[in-house]
Amino acid sequence: MKNSRTSEQASLEGIRQLLSHLHGEVTALEETYTQVLGVLQKLEGAANHDDLTGLLRRRPFFKLWEALLSECQRLGESCGLLMVDIDFFKKINDTHGHPTGDEVIKRVAQLLKSFESDRVLVSRYGGEEFAVAIRGTDAEILGTAEMIRRNAEKLHGPVIEEGGKPSDVVQWRCTLSIGMASSAREGYETARLMKSADEALYAAKQSGRNQVKAA
Repeated sequence: MKNSRTSEQASLEGIRQLLSHLHGEVTALEETYTQVLGVLQKLEGAANHDDLTGLLRRRPFFKLWEALLSECQRLGESCGLLMVDIDFFKKINDTHGHPTGDEVIKRVAQLLKSFESDRVLVSRYGGEEFAVAIRGTDAEILGTAEMIRRNAEKLHGPVIEEGGKPSDVVQWRCTLSIGMASSAREGYETARLMKSADEALYAAKQSGRNQVKAA
């Protein structure tokens, strides 16, 4: 009887040790999984966001924009698209150099990002051009566009000289041209809204820049 109990105790102890070992293995696997998931999430975030500005890249932006359009259409709400372009950006680059040009892009991006909310999406569309999706009426969309334009007029900073040193004398300034298209006028088709917003942006530039034009 004693030997049987001893054997049972030894078996139970062995099971406890095995379970303890398995628990340690499972915990290690969970930690590894969490670390791998964290790395993947960081990589996904990096893939979705522009390196220079931190804004959404074009593809993930339009994925969210399509979802916003569908929801607004389902609920019978309005939304719109702004195409935003930095005026005379090539001249800024040619006159002051690419480091200053990059600084201008970053500052404009920061301005646009300050308007982000659950109703406003912002992306760097490419180069010195940005796209902003807004859920709201035409008046709200145009009001936001005008606020962006006016705030851009206040942006300024020192020109970056050779060696990366900010100038004590020369300052850069910039203005924005903005084209607007809305679902209330154009419907909920992405291609049509994009085309209309682009045409409105072109009209803003042709009319003298530093202004908002609606499709």
